[in-house]
Amino acid sequence: MRHRVLMLFIIGLGALIQMLLPSFSMFGNMKPPILAALVLHYALRRNNRDMWIAAFVAALMQDGLEPGSFGPALLAFPTIGILANRIRSEIFSDGIVTQLFLGAVIGVFVTFITMLIFSASGQRPFHFGVMLHRLMGSFVLGMFTLPIVSRAIIRLEALLPKRRDFGWQ
Repeated sequence: MRHRVLMLFIIGLGALIQMLLPSFSMFGNMKPPILAALVLHYALRRNNRDMWIAAFVAALMQDGLEPGSFGPALLAFPTIGILANRIRSEIFSDGIVTQLFLGAVIGVFVTFITMLIFSASGQRPFHFGVMLHRLMGSFVLGMFTLPIVSRAIIRLEALLPKRRDFGWQ
């Protein structure tokens, strides 16, 4: 229970940080995908139920922060969670190369799904050059966001005191 409360607090804090961070013009006016990195971190390290909680809460917050309709993160985040949860026993999730690669993949995937849904619904026009610039920017931002977010969560969880058991053992 305590870990889920901490997980929800970290997701709320991640949404606040993502909202307050500026968008980088040299990366196609993209923001670092902090909420997607949180979903991937919890999908690689927690059980299936916690992954679903993290994916849906983070997706609702992401779509709430995004100018446009709800839907892109509600499609992308559970997909990221399901795929990462299935391959977590096959990869070394604490390796820096693995985190750089997976961070780049989630950055591009979330951006591609978002642009696809927004252009299909007519909310934003489709321009190939702008789309390519944003995909490259999200590649770089995702690559550097996941290791930072993952290390911060691991250190934050290590700071919590361990609970001593009481009663019958």
